[in-house]
Amino acid sequence: LAQMIGTGVKNQFLAKSPTGTVPESPFNFSAHVDALLQPLQTSHHADQQGYKENLTETSSQSVVVAVDRIFTGSTQLDGNAIVDFVKALCQVSIEELSIQPHPRMFCLTKLVEISYYNMGRIRMQWSRIWQVLGDHFNLVGISQIQDISFFAVDSLRQLAQKFIEKGELPMFHFQKDFLRPFEHIMKNNKCGTVRDMVVRCVANMVHMQGHNIKSGWTNIFSVFHLAAAD
Repeated sequence: LAQMIGTGVKNQFLAKSPTGTVPESPFNFSAHVDALLQPLQTSHHADQQGYKENLTETSSQSVVVAVDRIFTGSTQLDGNAIVDFVKALCQVSIEELSIQPHPRMFCLTKLVEISYYNMGRIRMQWSRIWQVLGDHFNLVGISQIQDISFFAVDSLRQLAQKFIEKGELPMFHFQKDFLRPFEHIMKNNKCGTVRDMVVRCVANMVHMQGHNIKSGWTNIFSVFHLAAAD
């Protein structure tokens, strides 16, 4: 009987009198089955709802982990594949940033992450990656939406600090290419707040990494020249 109740047995499956009517008797289970099963069914429904919520949460966490693996695994791509990957991600980022009235910055954030992950590649591969990323930051950094341009400048600051730490070999000009977006934003973004942030980021870079800067001085002096012209 307890098993029958636990499985949600219904009235029609219980024994009834031959006449089809249920006599009023304190020993007749059929007369009270609905009242007995109602709280159990409600409890069972609540348990099912809880299980569904737990499964949904677990599924969401699994999706997040799987998505993160796509970006962390970008370090395993060869030189051509990583460039194609970055180009595709930049394209999706542009589509996200054009969503109105609330642009999304998920892919822009992931572009910053994969820049960190892949910064250890040989310089020739990294140069091709940054050619794509630099153009994207040039575009994002002059956005009319201040939050987006702020994020772009701050991301450039973090990446530049990390990149310049590695120094630069003689006869190479990777720093100059890497720092060019600061100069581009300074020239083309007319927002005073953003321009001020660019100057502060570059000044901080000089203070923290001045001993490692080589070809990047060209961009740095250009930024300061533009600031002085204001």
